[in-house]
Amino acid sequence: MISYKKINLLDLNIQNTELRYGTSKDILILKSPIIIARKDKDGLILKINNNSDSHDKFLNMCGYINTICIVNKIKTGIILNNTIILKKTNVSKFFDENKNNISFSKLKDIQKVVCSFTCCDGCFLIEHCLMIN
Repeated sequence: MISYKKINLLDLNIQNTELRYGTSKDILILKSPIIIARKDKDGLILKINNNSDSHDKFLNMCGYINTICIVNKIKTGIILNNTIILKKTNVSKFFDENKNNISFSKLKDIQKVVCSFTCCDGCFLIEHCLMIN
């Protein structure tokens, strides 16, 4: 897992519709900043705070990933109106403030979170999501 702060955008690449970093053969797992998330039926919608430098950098990185997908002729659905869209999967894990494993249904409708996620087939897929007080 790598923080959005430590990524060199020029080292991002798509191999077989999956986001990779540099020459690594492993799928890249990204980590978000602390951010407000709204729950929907398919996952989480991360709201970018326009007054935050870290959120601006995170949005720029996601925008670059979106561009890489488009160049590789992969349809994307990762950015919409200054928000980042994360989809849950069968292997996504969710944790409360005490780092206890919880189900997706136990998440609040709106809350602060830190998420780790991958990019595959033009979608951001949640690996882990931790609720923050």
